[in-house]
Amino acid sequence: MVLTYLILTGSLEAIAIVLAISPGNFSIGFPARPVGNSDIKSGVLSSPSAPNPAPDSASTGLAEGIYLYGQSSKPDEIKTEYFVFEMRQSKVIGAFYLPRSAFYCFYGTSDRTQLNLTVVDSYDGSRSPYSVNLEQYYQISSISENDRRILGICQEAHKQQVWEN
Repeated sequence: MVLTYLILTGSLEAIAIVLAISPGNFSIGFPARPVGNSDIKSGVLSSPSAPNPAPDSASTGLAEGIYLYGQSSKPDEIKTEYFVFEMRQSKVIGAFYLPRSAFYCFYGTSDRTQLNLTVVDSYDGSRSPYSVNLEQYYQISSISENDRRILGICQEAHKQQVWEN
């Protein structure tokens, strides 16, 4: 749990080093490819220890709407990674977060079970390409007001880049 310690102490340089040497569920660059365990940014993103069953909708692609995925099938568990996003015409805007912690906005496209994203660092605004395999997460049907609040912040920040092009 070195990463948890780094998050709590706020050592961004140390976090960056740990993240740089960790293989990940998120791959830099496109096209997307499935990969193993990882953490990005300040620990907001980390992969489950074993792949979860694929949600039914992921095998056929996602319809337009708002989605919540997580490492757990239960929402709002501490130290558990979640991401909420809205899908429109195979384009997405959303956020990765840990409950009661920071969140990172993202935007990009969907390709059936894969999200090809640009993640925006909440602190310095830098952007990094990442890919997420939806089959490695649980789809959660209950979307909270806090999920919608976080999503709304990211939608407002990135709607011109994604939906108004």
